[in-house]
Amino acid sequence: MLEISGVCKCYGQHEVLRDVSLTIGQEIRVIIGLNGSGKSTLLKIIAGILAADAGQVVLNGRDVSALPPEERRVGYVPQHPALFSHLIVRENVRYGLRGGRGSDELVQKVVKMLDLEDVLERKPEELSGGYKSRTSLARALAPQPQVMLLDEPLSDIDVAIKEKLLPEFREVLKFLKVPVLYVTHDPWEAEQIGDSFSVMVDGCIRDIASAEEAFAFIRKNRIEVA
Repeated sequence: MLEISGVCKCYGQHEVLRDVSLTIGQEIRVIIGLNGSGKSTLLKIIAGILAADAGQVVLNGRDVSALPPEERRVGYVPQHPALFSHLIVRENVRYGLRGGRGSDELVQKVVKMLDLEDVLERKPEELSGGYKSRTSLARALAPQPQVMLLDEPLSDIDVAIKEKLLPEFREVLKFLKVPVLYVTHDPWEAEQIGDSFSVMVDGCIRDIASAEEAFAFIRKNRIEVA
């Protein structure tokens, strides 16, 4: 269970997150919002990359708000795969096992599910965008995190490859049986990957029934603001 309570974040006079609260269990929750709405900032606060100005992040009943990233057991996949260029795919994926978390069995399972077996000896520069995204996800999953965060992980992928990747991503994320937050501004992608949905507008978040309703809410909100 991931519980976010009253999280606020400002950059100078600009309020990026305003009293954000969210609770999710073993599901893929898609957060939908326009660029600059606060989605990435929220994920970075959960991961421990940024510190909130107020509020709590609780994971499985444990307050991790003050813990550094390496002690939170949070898997984080950024928008652009940050792979180690000097390491082959196998080494990039196994890098997540440092610190004694995860297992070889889990790595083998994830590698197979994400169809990485034929590229394990290649370096990132030899990979297509799709395989870079697969490798980034596999590395985040290797230490068996207690929550997964994905920040528009397929934004650089063309539609044809995305259609193939989304079922693979969904299968492996559901296999782990942990809370997942998946950020996107693509309505089709949201519907394909998500179990439930939240919409973020101007730093505020609310649950919503579907990706279609989320985008309708965003359009209405923008009109009203204008």
